[in-house]
Amino acid sequence: MRGTLSQSSPRTARASRSLGANALLVLVGAVAIACNRPDPSTDAASSHEETAPDEAANDFAWPTDPSHPVLGLEIEGSAGLGTIKIELIPELAPVTVAQVIALADQGYYDGTTFHRVIPGFMIQGGDPNSRDRDPTNDGQGRSERALPDEFGEVPFLRGVVGMGNKGRRNSNSTQFFIMQAENRGLTGRYTAIGRVVSGIEFVDQIAAVETDRSGRWGPKDRPIANVVMKRVALDGRVGSQMLDETAEPTVADAGDFETASAGKRSKDAPAAQ
Repeated sequence: MRGTLSQSSPRTARASRSLGANALLVLVGAVAIACNRPDPSTDAASSHEETAPDEAANDFAWPTDPSHPVLGLEIEGSAGLGTIKIELIPELAPVTVAQVIALADQGYYDGTTFHRVIPGFMIQGGDPNSRDRDPTNDGQGRSERALPDEFGEVPFLRGVVGMGNKGRRNSNSTQFFIMQAENRGLTGRYTAIGRVVSGIEFVDQIAAVETDRSGRWGPKDRPIANVVMKRVALDGRVGSQMLDETAEPTVADAGDFETASAGKRSKDAPAAQ
């Protein structure tokens, strides 16, 4: 009788092994799902990847109006001096554009830096924390006012300007990014506010600066030497001449610009921590 208590019939043994194998598969599957789940502390974590061209995006009609305001960003850094001019397009995001204009009028952006630079993707700035030159808190600043999502069908081409967010609804604030290279995977996930009409070469210069890729001294991808927006202010209207020069949806001439690094990093979306 002792033997019958410790031994199983062949059928029972096979059933036990089958149940054990199924349980193991379930456990492995659960672990795999957990490992692939986006980290909640990472904002919109999977946007830096190559996307197939979208024919509909090629047909996007940019609103054209000579009265569109131009925002001038006077940049100073190790790459030299220059001014990036951005055509703000209220038709794309009226609430957000109005807020950006109001902040610029207050001098809110003056002295802030481009605190996040990813070559072949985008440059990001507008964090008030970056004024203190303490790298550990860069990317975490914002104004008290959160802005509503104003997503649309804008293709995020080279030179398009959008607002960083926290990967959840209505979390836009003050941080913005300028696309160095096309990434249409951002469409419908970030609020676009305009496009570069002059100074795209300075975007390339900023994208080429040395950065802390590993986050050794603070958030990763921060420039080692500060790239400062000395002054951010309205600089007139776009005018008909400038509109003629930027009528194509490519925003600025990409020339022979290479995007070899695009798609190699899967967790590099513009973010407002």
